[in-house]
Amino acid sequence: MYNPVVLRQKYREMEHGKARMAGIRAAIEAADEHKDISYQIYFRTQFCEESTFYGDDLDMVVMFPEMLSLADRNPDAPTTQFNRGYRNSYDHVLWIYKWLLEDCGSFYQISMEDCQRFFEDYKRRCIAFGYNLRPYYEYIYSFYDNMDDPRSDEAFAEFYRLPHDGNCNCKACERNLEIEYYLKQDNLEKAKELSKEIENYSLICSAKEKNRAWLRLKKHFLHYYLRHEDYGKFVEYSRLLERYMNGEREFECWDDFLKGYACVDIGKALKIYKKCWKDWMEERCPADIYENNKSACIFFRELKKVRKGNFIKISFDTDFPLYQENGKYRIEDLYQFHWKRAKEVAEKFDARNGTNSYCKGLEEIT
Repeated sequence: MYNPVVLRQKYREMEHGKARMAGIRAAIEAADEHKDISYQIYFRTQFCEESTFYGDDLDMVVMFPEMLSLADRNPDAPTTQFNRGYRNSYDHVLWIYKWLLEDCGSFYQISMEDCQRFFEDYKRRCIAFGYNLRPYYEYIYSFYDNMDDPRSDEAFAEFYRLPHDGNCNCKACERNLEIEYYLKQDNLEKAKELSKEIENYSLICSAKEKNRAWLRLKKHFLHYYLRHEDYGKFVEYSRLLERYMNGEREFECWDDFLKGYACVDIGKALKIYKKCWKDWMEERCPADIYENNKSACIFFRELKKVRKGNFIKISFDTDFPLYQENGKYRIEDLYQFHWKRAKEVAEKFDARNGTNSYCKGLEEIT
């Protein structure tokens, strides 16, 4: 017998990631079969949430248009007992829409024309639903910031000017955006001042996610100290993050750890590379592929400097493209392998964006 409450309970008992994604898919199919529109939409929002935070963003990108179409055909569909914080199901989908906008900066497969269409469509929907455009400018800022476009500063100014309303991200998340912005402007004093309420936990995402804003804060400062090659501070922040990482994709900072430890503890960096290489080879998000392989290049660049010989032994699986049965590899070959993977993605992003920011970022590590 169809029971959406039981279906939800079943998949929530599963491990995050592929297992839970499969459970949510089964729930979606059951809701579709029974034409239960509220749960057809709700289970799809759950699928998008799971893929965004614990799985693969590409699954969310594929699912979202289907979910949006359902909401457009049923704009007055009520929420379920599990998402009553939204005015109706369409309001919930409008919240999820922000994650699609975020992914515009992560997938070169989304053309610039489609990116701009998504942003303008989201803008139109927000106005029609009675929301202001603070989140719209927030994601416009992030999108252009990825490509070093000055329009990012203009968008941030608009975001900062508009008041907080019901479709905005939580105040802790917005504060983290401000902190990230000022750190990228090298205004460390301003960023530290804005951090105080997150540091003392008077500003959090929610009681259930007490550490989320704090972890985001630490990650922003980790990136700042990496950019400034302050490896003492990098180690301090990396240890904090490693201790509190909770399995969510957002806080899996292994690529950052690799590039930092490559410069201060090559042995630890080698352990990180051995731990992560297989997951990185299976990655489908282009922005992550770029960053992971860029970090690997930094690691092998530094390894070449300190290694006495030209070879290293690593137990790659047989499906590794450069696999050698004896496990012995030229360091330069591994460097070039990751360089080519990063370069291929960088060129596609720059072609989509009409800039050279990705290739320029890669050239800077040589």
